[in-house]
Amino acid sequence: MPINFVRTSSRNYAEVQSQILGLIQARLPDGFTQTEGVARTGSLNFTLFIHQPADVVMSHGVADKNYFFRKDERGQRIANGLKHVFVPGQWLKRRLVASKRLDLAADQVHAVGWPRLDTLLELQAQRSPEPRDGRRPRVLWAPTHDYARRGDEQVSLSSFPGFEPHLALLEQEFDVQVSLHPRNRRDKVPTVDKLLWADYVISDFGTMVYEAWALGKPVIFPDWVIRDPILTYLPAGSAERHIFSEGIGLHPSSPGELMDMISGGAGICPATLSFLQDYLAPEYTGCSAQRTAELLTELAQRA
Repeated sequence: MPINFVRTSSRNYAEVQSQILGLIQARLPDGFTQTEGVARTGSLNFTLFIHQPADVVMSHGVADKNYFFRKDERGQRIANGLKHVFVPGQWLKRRLVASKRLDLAADQVHAVGWPRLDTLLELQAQRSPEPRDGRRPRVLWAPTHDYARRGDEQVSLSSFPGFEPHLALLEQEFDVQVSLHPRNRRDKVPTVDKLLWADYVISDFGTMVYEAWALGKPVIFPDWVIRDPILTYLPAGSAERHIFSEGIGLHPSSPGELMDMISGGAGICPATLSFLQDYLAPEYTGCSAQRTAELLTELAQRA
């Protein structure tokens, strides 16, 4: 059975979609097809967007965000109609298989790592190491977006725009850059150079959190801006709520504490590394696109 990639027409995600699918397709034999918004009869249909018609879904982002618990227009869990789901590692696989809201068996949920990380690690390895002595720490603020309604009101769980007023304070002592989510900027190109440049990443609950950790960069969560809404509105059991409830990563409670963490050279603690190893399958670090392509080929042959 041939493999068909079902693409979305969303402008916000066009670049990241092309990047991830390109990595996977480059490792497939010739013969796959692509469609936009429709499944191809007689093919194994794969997509990065759960609302697209497909047999196999891998999220376009590596964060949990309750993505595989989303419902269709009839109120049904979309994942229950899928043949297979690809996730970054064992942490999320356990969550999906154990959920009583989903009907996914263990052999339907596959840990494949994160294809975009293949490129990030390769680019990082190509860079000459830069000693931190004699230069100011480099800080990247890279918030995700959050447009979901929470009850009767709109509540943002992102650090955008709430953290923005604190950038001036950071710039007094550090070199600072900003990379907003593609939904919040005109340039839709996925963040690469700024992430590789940074020593520290300030974020909230998106893909950038996991990519930064995987590159060895400490992540700072500005708790005074986002902790309360995240613990109030993010679903219990989600990876991102787990990060905040367990204090995984760096969690300053004030701007001053954040400044002290960076000035003091705070790093990635063992508990954070342990969680990351569970969340992003270490056996596919740097070869996730190859693993994804091989698994798609295997599933297509079985079908």
